[in-house]
Amino acid sequence: MVSIRILFFCLLIFSIASCISGKKLVNLQDNEADIINSGKEVGKTFKLKDTEYHLRSGDRIMVRIFSLTQEKFNFFGAPEIELKLDKQGRVELPVLGYIQVGGLTIRETEEKLKELSIDYLKSPTISIKLTNFSFTILGEVNQQGTYTATEAKVNLLEALGRAGGLTDFADRANIRIIRHENETAKIFKLNVLEDNVLLSDQYFLQPNDIVMVDPLKAKNVRQNQMSTISVIVSVAASISLILFQILK
Repeated sequence: MVSIRILFFCLLIFSIASCISGKKLVNLQDNEADIINSGKEVGKTFKLKDTEYHLRSGDRIMVRIFSLTQEKFNFFGAPEIELKLDKQGRVELPVLGYIQVGGLTIRETEEKLKELSIDYLKSPTISIKLTNFSFTILGEVNQQGTYTATEAKVNLLEALGRAGGLTDFADRANIRIIRHENETAKIFKLNVLEDNVLLSDQYFLQPNDIVMVDPLKAKNVRQNQMSTISVIVSVAASISLILFQILK
């Protein structure tokens, strides 16, 4: 009887201590910023930062060239060319030679290549896609791994969604983004519990970012409690067996 009471008491303490507050599980909570009322709907408007990605050394781009010039006179040859920016942020194209595109957005690069090729091609149209946009998600997500994006614009919430979302033990107030730039590494911390994370300069990821999601302290507490309860249950069972043998 005593063993059963001990076991019940341990389970009760475990249940109480391992509970996680709902406020630690809900993303983008209202931080009382400007609220816009429209009829019965309540919404909020955020003006996002400039999110266009600027090309940098090491990036790979797929360049698609369309024009009215006959194929045999098209100096580009293939309609698609994959190029890599060198250390100076340049790409090399037939006839045009080296072209500085580092620091430009995809749209600006398209316009620049169009202007340079218009003397050689009839009504050229240039389309560029970034091919090396990948990011890694580690920690308290349901599917850790490295993911590749087909667009040059992926925000943190989209990235976490691709990783299957956050677990209940994810520390949403302390998500780290590790970003490598040249020979340096920078660490940014974001809090997705608050909706003003949408205004962060780091809300949109960059190629090769690493997102680290740490666990809440409650996870370690629960794991320790499980180990402790396992030992207590084992001891309680042993005591019950001994008492049963003595009292029978």
